[in-house]
Amino acid sequence: MVDDEPQKRDNAQSSTEKMIQEAKKNAKETTTEKYLTLNVPYEDNEDYILCPVGFGTPVNFAPLQIETTSYKTWVSSVLNEDNPSIFSYNLKDSKTGKESGNWDTVVDEEGTISGNVIYDKVYIGKYKIDKFKFIEGVEYEDEFRDFKNGKLGLGNCHYADKEDKEYCLLQRLKDNGSIDRRLFSLRELSDTHGELVIGDISLKSKEKDYPLHSVVNEDIYNDIEDDVFKMSWLTKISHILFRNTGENIKKIFDNNIHIENGLASFDSSCHYIEAPYSYINDFEDQMFDVYYDNVCRKVNRDGTYMFLCDIQRYNKIKDRNKNLTMIIVIDGYGYEIPMNNLFEKTSADDYEFFVHFKDFEQDVWNLGHPFFHQYTIIFDQDNQEIGIDGDLIYSLQDETEASIKREKSGSWWKVILWVLFGLILLIGLFLLARKLGIDKRISGGVEF
Repeated sequence: MVDDEPQKRDNAQSSTEKMIQEAKKNAKETTTEKYLTLNVPYEDNEDYILCPVGFGTPVNFAPLQIETTSYKTWVSSVLNEDNPSIFSYNLKDSKTGKESGNWDTVVDEEGTISGNVIYDKVYIGKYKIDKFKFIEGVEYEDEFRDFKNGKLGLGNCHYADKEDKEYCLLQRLKDNGSIDRRLFSLRELSDTHGELVIGDISLKSKEKDYPLHSVVNEDIYNDIEDDVFKMSWLTKISHILFRNTGENIKKIFDNNIHIENGLASFDSSCHYIEAPYSYINDFEDQMFDVYYDNVCRKVNRDGTYMFLCDIQRYNKIKDRNKNLTMIIVIDGYGYEIPMNNLFEKTSADDYEFFVHFKDFEQDVWNLGHPFFHQYTIIFDQDNQEIGIDGDLIYSLQDETEASIKREKSGSWWKVILWVLFGLILLIGLFLLARKLGIDKRISGGVEF
């Protein structure tokens, strides 16, 4: 990443220190409110959304990254000498910490984290959990490049087994009476800060209606093969559309990327939108060849495919494409992201397109910060729903259903044509074999 503002890191560090001081103060106070609102900073320009979490007795605070794709909380351990962190948990320093005697692992985008399973007091804002289950991160797989302090697990616990439910933060907060509702929301306030509300939704979202999407059912969940998505909040995604502002969305459904049996995962810790590699040619044909012709190129970096765009050529057409948008259709609703928000200068020569393509085993689209920057996301554990609040939202149920019907109809015609082709081929082979058999018998009669 290009650091255009070196002062940004110092500002982020100062912001984190202020957050820790505020967390220490809040931990000493009491509250009767059944929800918790936290002002959470973003770390540097990597979009790490941080939440202060206190561990042990005496309490030691660490800024953990908010993680919506795992319900397991982990914190860096002083035992991890290969990947040290400036905020680390030390079991020996806590009077209330106990080892369970078990070892557990968290699957992370940049590798796995393994360590001792610990039970200790945990503080979040003005709330306390006496015996919270978390992982003391002792070993990181390979050269771990992700956030090293640790992560606060806020993934979907709905299908967790009995033992894993002890990790579930929302359930533990409800059990001790801190919150009434097992839900939370994430909202961006600025380029450097956001809002995390636990036990309720943001006041801004309360003022208006927003779409609600059902989390996938158990049958679909059991079919998921990628472990990295097993603890995610997942709902259905069906289309990707590209349009210039002013074009009728309902009329551009004929020119779309159809995602059959697609799933959308909401990932607060991912810097990009991640798509299955099988769609990279669709993006190239329908977007780059049309709007960025001879500007961008495909690059493979360690199995992740992306588009890098020549900075001079991109700047020449940037204004021309200022009204271009990408629309993600989720469960019949369109969520629009301005295209220029998906490009970022990442080197002296290139802009990078922040949709990356990976070799996922299924059609799972991982919606990271480009989506979180645009919308407030509400995660409802009680009702197994995901709410999305924002300005650029369109109801497209009729168009989505019609498009899927056209796709299915087109697929049936393809099947019928292939069947007819197969029958014609078989008939042709039969007639040819018959003719060859007759010729052979005639030839045999002449020779003998």
